[in-house]
Amino acid sequence: MGEHSSRLVTFQHNFVLPGMAQPHAKGTFEVLVYEEQLDVMWAASRSTLSIVLPYPGYVEAMPVTAHDLSEAMRKDQQSCIRSGYS
Repeated sequence: MGEHSSRLVTFQHNFVLPGMAQPHAKGTFEVLVYEEQLDVMWAASRSTLSIVLPYPGYVEAMPVTAHDLSEAMRKDQQSCIRSGYS
């Protein structure tokens, strides 16, 4: 098993990540980060991320790439700038 940590991300607007059928409501969400050491001759690891999304009646830990999460957060920030929020 590898190590894990978590961090919080906040979306000011509804957002969509790859794999979502429809936009998710804005809010603050936990991102779980798992670090797995690779079995190679040098120090190397692989990170996987999941964002914890609450829905009515259940919670889903949806896999997401760091790039896709960063891109969604960048788009959210641009929406804040365009709408006058900061």
